[in-house]
Order: sequence, then structure tokens, then C-alpha cells
Amino acid sequence: MLKRIGWWALAGASVAFFWFVVILMMPRGHGPSGSWPIVQITIPFVTFAFARHVPIKWYESLVLNAACYACIGLLIEAIRLSVRTGAVRERH
Repeated sequence: MLKRIGWWALAGASVAFFWFVVILMMPRGHGPSGSWPIVQITIPFVTFAFARHVPIKWYESLVLNAACYACIGLLIEAIRLSVRTGAVRERH
């Protein structure tokens, strides 16, 4: 289970790095306007950061997104494990 959560964290860091590269390749002054909803979904903390006007560096983004994805992975793996072992049963 720990290995799977590590994969989730790696996926989160990869997504953040992907958006960093995409925004880096855009011309100066143009943001990801057309893809902004996708950015908000794939990088969960970005909405809170821009709402409070908190500057976040690209490497902080990698760590925060990896932590968010690791928490999501922990939740999903716990649910998967409980369903797989039959811990969740219907009551009659």
C-alpha cells in the first residue's frame, strides 16, 4: 500500500511539473486561460493560492501537489483495501 501511495505522490508531482512546463512555454503575459478549469482540477491548491494572493514557487507547487495526491491516494487505497477484504458489508 505504501508503494501505491508513493506512485500517487509521483503522479501529483508529475502533473505539477507538466503545468509548470506548459506555462513556461507560453508567451509572456498569457496565462492558461482556456485550460484554467483543468488546472484547477489537477492542481487542487491553486484555487486557494490565487484567492489569497499567495505566491507559490514552482518547486513548492511540486511538493504541495505531491502531498495532495498522496492524501487522495491514501483515501482511495484505504477504500480499495476495505472493499477488497470485505470489511464493508451491507446490513440487512
